[in-house]
Amino acid sequence: MDKELFIDRLRVAMKNKSISQYTLSKLSGINRGTISSYMSGKYLPKQDKIFILADILEVNPEWLACNSNSMERISSKLNDYLEDSLYINSYPYVDAGVSAGLANEIEAQHDLDLVNIPDLLLGRYAGRKDLLLMRVNGESMNKVIPNGSLIGLITNVSTSSLASGDIVVFSYNYEYSVKRFFKDKVNRCYVFSPDTYETCFDDIVIPFDNCDGLNIIGKVIMYNSLL
Repeated sequence: MDKELFIDRLRVAMKNKSISQYTLSKLSGINRGTISSYMSGKYLPKQDKIFILADILEVNPEWLACNSNSMERISSKLNDYLEDSLYINSYPYVDAGVSAGLANEIEAQHDLDLVNIPDLLLGRYAGRKDLLLMRVNGESMNKVIPNGSLIGLITNVSTSSLASGDIVVFSYNYEYSVKRFFKDKVNRCYVFSPDTYETCFDDIVIPFDNCDGLNIIGKVIMYNSLL
């Protein structure tokens, strides 16, 4: 999400509704300090908060999240949107938790079940055939992805196509985990780092010349703790 663009759009939406930070906080149930942090750019709202803010401000949540240029909302209620099958696609779902803490092996999956996800949650990735869904189990990514969240990942990626800071699901010697990806060219290694409030998780470091057992399952492009 573009921070500056989000701030501008939030201010415009609030001005159009003649609504103050205090009133927005009261109506949304979001702490006033958090609203202030959104306005200053200190923090960006998560997807569930985007829905709440957009509903109160009567704007398209995709517009508020900077994924669309159309400000007009499709529906005033998220449930109405979810009920419209024109905006829902089905994606394969791995019915096994992938650890965001200690690496945890995921058994091979065949004939995967399909899960319906609204396009709104996936933005520009909606409808992709290389998208896979699974759940996170653990606390080592809890700054950005709460334990138990449903995550969506695109699977046609490699280390060369990833940017430092991307969140990935990967396996190393058949053990699976979710971490932030970094390429350390100086020390010639890949670093997979936790992003957590906890202090008990360490980086996983894999040298460039010893990565035969490394497999990037996919890049995380969506998570949602409510589904």
